[in-house]
Amino acid sequence: MNKNFKMILAAAMAVVLVGCGGSNGKIDPQRIANRNVEYDQYFTEIKADAAPAKPDEKGFIRRWTILEPINKPNSGNTVFTDSYILTELTKEYFKGQFTADIKSLPKTGDEVIVESEAPRAGGRGGFGGFGGGAPQGAGAGQARPQGAPGAGAPAQGQARPQGAPAQGQQRPQGAPAQGQARPQGAPQGMGGFGGFGGGMMGGGAPAAAAPATVKDTLTWHSVDSRLFNIKLIRFALGSSNGQKRYGLIFNAFTVINCEEDMVVRLAAGSNASSIWWVNGEKVLTLQADRRMVADDGMSKRITLKKGKNLVRAAVINGPGMSDMCMRFYKEDGSIVKNITITNN
Repeated sequence: MNKNFKMILAAAMAVVLVGCGGSNGKIDPQRIANRNVEYDQYFTEIKADAAPAKPDEKGFIRRWTILEPINKPNSGNTVFTDSYILTELTKEYFKGQFTADIKSLPKTGDEVIVESEAPRAGGRGGFGGFGGGAPQGAGAGQARPQGAPGAGAPAQGQARPQGAPAQGQQRPQGAPAQGQARPQGAPQGMGGFGGFGGGMMGGGAPAAAAPATVKDTLTWHSVDSRLFNIKLIRFALGSSNGQKRYGLIFNAFTVINCEEDMVVRLAAGSNASSIWWVNGEKVLTLQADRRMVADDGMSKRITLKKGKNLVRAAVINGPGMSDMCMRFYKEDGSIVKNITITNN
């Protein structure tokens, strides 16, 4: 065998072996994304009296005051409907949460006590199926608990209930034939659908108990983000010693200083859902499970008044990444840059 060919073959084999550390030689990108990295790779904490900042070269607002995240342990992101987002992100967890008074805004280091849902054991579990039919663990071939509703006809080899007509026998007098109306007051009997019928029709297992609650003392942090998008999952990991990552609600605000009145549109992106307010008015909602994309949603025309303007955001995530970004556009479509940003 040619000597050069042997050397090339050996090098190729070495590359293959190095790349085979994971399944099929691939590195799980989600595992890399979720690694607990240093907080200061993403944020610089600033003082309450820090000098004003400016938007970055693309107009993104990087200075925010963010509260350590509130527990909201959802098992998935499919619950993020319009009504759910409106309910959960406008819920008052602490006094002054939605104030529009800039003079009463919290400062970095201030604390609030919040009562929220306790994190669930097992992480993503918790849906438990569509309804309250068959008990957990009753698989195919296992005995149905005594008193549980049957699925219509008995299974092969089981005895037919006393009085039930056998195949080909006449239906008992008074029983409705197939397609006839059921007598008034007779039970409906979703039988064969098990859990789905019991849960959806209201006749299955009792509703789940109210979730356990926990009291948290949470701290406000004023930060300058090193990236245009505020990496909320990194903020959660860093501000909770790695204890919080998924199933969270983030509250953040920033103060925009203008030299004159300005008609603009607020453009934002978030992962997952979010609501945005300007001077106490809700101007944008991004619902459903979504990735963060710059300018994913844009508000109606709003006026930034001369002086200080309060912008507030609330973001919720389930299992997965979480971040946000925001900037303003002028009426002519250009990006707003002639503003300054403070944390009070």
